[in-house]
Amino acid sequence: MNKVIIVIIVLVVAVVGILLIKNQSGIQNGTSTETQTSSSPVVAGSAIIIENMAYAPTTITVKVGDLVTWTNKDSVSHSATADDGSFDTGILAQGQSGTASFSKAGTYTYHCKVHPNMKATIIVE
Repeated sequence: MNKVIIVIIVLVVAVVGILLIKNQSGIQNGTSTETQTSSSPVVAGSAIIIENMAYAPTTITVKVGDLVTWTNKDSVSHSATADDGSFDTGILAQGQSGTASFSKAGTYTYHCKVHPNMKATIIVE
């Protein structure tokens, strides 16, 4: 009986640990993109700065497979969330960065979940 309880506890701890690791990675897969969040800026592809309650630039054109990085330089938290749900950086605190890789051509409009009036567009060719 004690061995069964110990096995159940070990399994529960293992499952919870795996779920925590997956959630902390910040990686979400969608049909057209992959996003990742980090506390340090990622230098690759195209960069978008979040500052003064706006995305800069508000429209960017990239190629299929390119990586786009958003870096929050505001003192408040923001996100870059696709209107169609295909990517989401999650909430980025000041100094944090999030990335998305676009595997499909199209026009992706996005907004900030915290401040829905903030909007921008990514054109993938």
